[in-house]
Amino acid sequence: MGKESFSNLMFVLFLVVIIFFSAIIFSLSLRPFSLEGLLSKTNYYYNLFYSNLFNQITLGLIAVLLIILAIYLIWKKGQYNKEDLSVAQKTSFGEIKISTNSIKHLTLKVIKGMGDIKEAKPEINILKRGGINIDLHLSVMQDVNIPELSEKIQRKVKEYLSETSGIETKEIKIHIDKIVYEDKKIK
Repeated sequence: MGKESFSNLMFVLFLVVIIFFSAIIFSLSLRPFSLEGLLSKTNYYYNLFYSNLFNQITLGLIAVLLIILAIYLIWKKGQYNKEDLSVAQKTSFGEIKISTNSIKHLTLKVIKGMGDIKEAKPEINILKRGGINIDLHLSVMQDVNIPELSEKIQRKVKEYLSETSGIETKEIKIHIDKIVYEDKKIK
């Protein structure tokens, strides 16, 4: 099961729980039955749940699960908002918005031509005072001069983004997450 499928399943499960409790509250507002009958039923279930430790633990686990589910959905909502961000560029004719995903693709285009890089994952951070910062997580080949490669990447990415989008890149941080070693065959 993929992350997106899991998130959708959790969202639907949480909605079902919310709808269930909302239906109970709504039915109470319509008064389809007497309050005394409801209280006696509630008292019966209350005593049933607290009659043994297993029922108490089960009820507590359900409550903890719902709280975790709510926190997860709130966190996931924050993730979706990050992906939808864009950088606004003002021109003499109006405004241009460039999504962070587009900026990631432009960044990857520059890096793709460099043979010493096996994998790249850019993270775009929009600054409040204008411009962006980029965190580049890279997997590089063995025996590469990391300071030289880093400077080359920073210069090229900054120039390319400025030329193609007009976005000012304040800082580009390079994170070398992995060095890829390839076995060299001896002839």
